[in-house]
Amino acid sequence: MKELAGKTAVVTGAGSGIGRAMAKRWAEAGMNVVMADIDEVALDDAVIEVSQVGPAAGLAVDVTAASEVEDLLAFTVDHFGRAHLVCNNAGVAGPSGQAPHELTVEDWQWVLDVDLWGVIHGVRTFVPHLLTHGDGHIVNTASQSGLTSGAVISAAYYAAKHAVVAISECQFHDLSQRDSGISVSVLCPGPVATNIMHDEAHRPERFQTVPTPVATEHSESVTSAMSDVIASGRPAHEVAEIVHNAVINDEFYIYTDPNIVESITARHRAIEQRGFPTTGRMDADITG
Repeated sequence: MKELAGKTAVVTGAGSGIGRAMAKRWAEAGMNVVMADIDEVALDDAVIEVSQVGPAAGLAVDVTAASEVEDLLAFTVDHFGRAHLVCNNAGVAGPSGQAPHELTVEDWQWVLDVDLWGVIHGVRTFVPHLLTHGDGHIVNTASQSGLTSGAVISAAYYAAKHAVVAISECQFHDLSQRDSGISVSVLCPGPVATNIMHDEAHRPERFQTVPTPVATEHSESVTSAMSDVIASGRPAHEVAEIVHNAVINDEFYIYTDPNIVESITARHRAIEQRGFPTTGRMDADITG
């Protein structure tokens, strides 16, 4: 997609963080922008901001519900005729500093439903639409945690993001074999200064654990350290610029931290040599 002006971008998780920054960047590129988020207050504010740059419309969407993502496509068609660029970006971090066996069923369901099934619903809904028109671009937001692993971030988050990378790779192969005219990118950001550490405030009731698990000294320490790392991360608008350039240049893997390649290389080396798993950069940033 060398030419963006006049086309339409759809962004989930657009009320804040990376999603909001991407929506604004697409508007600056001359695109119509459809913005979706579960947080209606943040979404309304974001739509007002982006509308000052270019045409934008917002719809409250829970990406864990297939029907609501399908409604997002219908909303897009009603407002702008079709979608060209789809950013499956909505995500949550989940509890930090807890071992896989310590996460509740609701923790697993919440993170996987948003981070993984949100992407699945976006792909299943929008790719057939793009195929009908014979062109377009999909950007799935994973994480550097989709290329490494560790102990400080929720295991559910690592699992979901690894799956998003795999789905994106499979989608790339399929669309290439079809000669579809549709490109795919997977965004694997490192720490970005967003509100992701406060996503518990928007956890739907059906994913709540009752009674609320008691935080431990370890989990509180890790959460505090992660919050500091996230707060000092790359500004979201810089990530949006990186994504913009990657779409223009038809790049598949999108990194915001070039040093992540060192962690990826170490992980692959351990796999090749049948060694023990290595940890990613986030673990190093937090534990030293």
